[in-house]
Amino acid sequence: MIGGLGILAAAAIAVANGGGSDDPEVVTPTTPAPSSQDRSAGEGAGAGVGAEAGSTPPPGSAGAGSGDGAQRAGSAGAAPYCGESRYVQEISVRRWAGGDFQISLWPTDAARQADDRDDASAQLWTAVRDCVGTLDPAVTESLRDQLRCHEFLALVPGSGAERYATGETFDIESWRPTPGRRRWISTRCGNTLGTDPTTAPVRTYRPDGVPPRSQPTGEHA
Repeated sequence: MIGGLGILAAAAIAVANGGGSDDPEVVTPTTPAPSSQDRSAGEGAGAGVGAEAGSTPPPGSAGAGSGDGAQRAGSAGAAPYCGESRYVQEISVRRWAGGDFQISLWPTDAARQADDRDDASAQLWTAVRDCVGTLDPAVTESLRDQLRCHEFLALVPGSGAERYATGETFDIESWRPTPGRRRWISTRCGNTLGTDPTTAPVRTYRPDGVPPRSQPTGEHA
């Protein structure tokens, strides 16, 4: 959690001054992302995210030809890529039996230190799409907003032994409603919203078929 009034004030200034694309700061009511109870049982139901390379994606999931138009960058049908780029070290996915999923992105120092947070956020989102493919429109807005929040607050110091409040990863979850810029700090990038799964994930993987080099360490601010 982001602690200390001074840190919160600094973060608030950073949020207020950065990313003019969202101004004026109007938060519109949003429908919470569907929970696992609202989705069909079975892995990949509901809000789709990329299947592992070599597997057949379920209907409605990434790579199955449906979604909100958030196609992978590059040529149609391009193979997923979840590895290194300017702003990304690695991207992996954790999936739960009911269909919920978490995308974990390990940012580079360049991502944390970026002068243009809007541009960095856009490039991070492109990297996510290159990895997982098409996402269900029911969760796309929330996932993108969570990611932007993590990028804008990337330099907020952590507590204890943690260097950053975000931890090592930018984690975005399918079950969280869109926090919106005005609630980025109060909800810790949406971490206090939605109902977390009560069971362990059924698997952790990279949709490009490469074994993950790192394991997510849990949710952070």
